[in-house]
Amino acid sequence: MPPPPEADVVVLTSRLAPHRDGGYAVAVASRLRLLRSIGVARPLLLTFDVGDAGERAENLRHALRDDPRPDIEMRNLYEEVFRDSSWLYEQAQDGGEDADTAYRPIRDSAGREVLSLPVIHDDPHWHLTRVPVVVRGEGGSRTLAGFGALYMAWLTRVVAELRARAADDDRCVVVICESKQIGELIADWADPHVRIVHTVHNSHLEAPCEPSSALRDDGWRRWLDLLDRFDAVIWPTASQEDDVIGRFGAHEGSVAIPTPVSPDATPRPPARGANDVLMVNRLVDQKRVDTAIALWPSVVANVPDAHLHIYGDGPLRGALQDLIEERGVRGSVHLHGYSDHVREAMAVSAVFLCTSMFEGQNLAIGEALASGLPVVAFDVCYGPRDYVGAGGVLVAPGDTDGVATALTALLTHEGARDEMSERAREQSLLLTPDAVGDTFTRLLEDVVARPSRR
Repeated sequence: MPPPPEADVVVLTSRLAPHRDGGYAVAVASRLRLLRSIGVARPLLLTFDVGDAGERAENLRHALRDDPRPDIEMRNLYEEVFRDSSWLYEQAQDGGEDADTAYRPIRDSAGREVLSLPVIHDDPHWHLTRVPVVVRGEGGSRTLAGFGALYMAWLTRVVAELRARAADDDRCVVVICESKQIGELIADWADPHVRIVHTVHNSHLEAPCEPSSALRDDGWRRWLDLLDRFDAVIWPTASQEDDVIGRFGAHEGSVAIPTPVSPDATPRPPARGANDVLMVNRLVDQKRVDTAIALWPSVVANVPDAHLHIYGDGPLRGALQDLIEERGVRGSVHLHGYSDHVREAMAVSAVFLCTSMFEGQNLAIGEALASGLPVVAFDVCYGPRDYVGAGGVLVAPGDTDGVATALTALLTHEGARDEMSERAREQSLLLTPDAVGDTFTRLLEDVVARPSRR
């Protein structure tokens, strides 16, 4: 594998919280490990969440749990403001709070208010506000024009520090942006030696997720309008890249690179749990876990000792537990919540189930394949359709009888299940760090060699 280019590499994410964000957080952690595996020295993770520093550090440890030497630096905007806000005060302009806006005070360890953040209620586009962010100092109050100005003030400072450390004022810094919201705020970053590589984590389309389907929301519409400003965009599947090119035109630097999934090193028990079906996902509408619970009685009618184990948490947990009671499957459907031991659960399960309406890549499917776990999923874009292949069974979207039939067949025919298990492992080789590392390195070389697009 060729060495990475001479540049610092920074990864931006709003937060890294595996217990809250599921596959998104797993994907960010996987990207960090990939950077280190291709030779990037000490990748830098920047987060923008207001919260407890100890919790952030613990989240990083959880996200990188299978890496004993992560050698990854993490910095947080608000921690650095807590420690010393003078640098931010110097960049702000004279002014004060907006009289019509509520504010959230941010205090340092001594209890002094150092920052006041505008509270934008019931607005998914809160990050775009230009309502003043107020910086407190000995000389009074100063302001920045919204979260965009706040974020850019910090990013500019971080980049300057990286260049000072390298003793090179023109050193290239590659910024890998994992969040569309942050991407919108930095899309006009005019530093000629900064390159922005933007990743994609989910489908941009509503169900039924066909190329002509409606875009999911205004956030996707705005972000797609910004594609020409990013030096590269990484799509998790080739089919999503093709759909975007077909609808919105080609963009220089566009490339399909899956988020890598590490090969499974979990010790195997003598035999898999013959009748355990596993789901791993957030408990949100997109994942349609209610569909899995609703069809489960059809499975246990044919396989009375079958069990459905659902790992993950989210806002629908209460409603799903009620549905379990309503369908009379309390003894065979289990909501386990968030867990760090999903790979261990995969090692003792028989089948992996995905009932999502749409996906980007779905890292849990990749982990299931790497574990030799056959996958049953709806044939939806993009991840199931692109990556399951011979390692599972794809069923027409909405065909719950077809899902129940596929599960029953795999649970009751051990020989067929074992054959598909071997094909699942073979299919997972497309997603290993070794399989994607060269492509990722070439992408970095390309964006560093070309002038900035902004």
